[in-house]
Amino acid sequence: MYGLYDYRYVIACSRLPHEFRREFRKLARGRVTSTYDWRTRATDLVPPETQCRRVAEVLAGFEALRAGGYALQTPWNFGNKHLRVLINRWSTQRLTSEEAAERLEHWRQFLQWIRKRQLIALLSAPVTAGASSVESRHVKCSHAAAYSRPDIPMLTSDKAMEALTEHCGDLRKAARALGTTTHSVCEALNEGRPREKQLPPGLTILT
Repeated sequence: MYGLYDYRYVIACSRLPHEFRREFRKLARGRVTSTYDWRTRATDLVPPETQCRRVAEVLAGFEALRAGGYALQTPWNFGNKHLRVLINRWSTQRLTSEEAAERLEHWRQFLQWIRKRQLIALLSAPVTAGASSVESRHVKCSHAAAYSRPDIPMLTSDKAMEALTEHCGDLRKAARALGTTTHSVCEALNEGRPREKQLPPGLTILT
């Protein structure tokens, strides 16, 4: 089934408290869609799937921190001790060099979002240490458990229609309940429809 990659929907599906999710969405807005290289001054667009993976990875880290007793009220409060807790947790996971590089990039970007680039050096060494591109290409760790990427919730036509039905055809309320935009809801609903039957992205009420 068709699924729409929408980082806002990923945030809405998180188990983190509403206030935290709201702050994280404000933080991600305008940042997750592009990356900025301070060395080259170049800005590159980030594909929607990568946006969702980045958000899912970072939110999974905050969920792990909360489970461990670190209930941060806002992503801006993330600091040195929290990163060390995550690094210790990551050390128990077995991941390929590609997975290590991907995780590193997601958290590097997040640290730039919250203007704590000084923590990137702390992040880099432990995450990539031991990653090998030969043979099994897994980080060598005797007590390691298999690493699994965080799931990415995808906005499907069924989920969009379910929210729309629940809110009596009000597209804005349905979009708000899904944590996304009316445009994204219409895009999910339009998949598979003939062009003449597609819904305009600005529609507010469906009748």
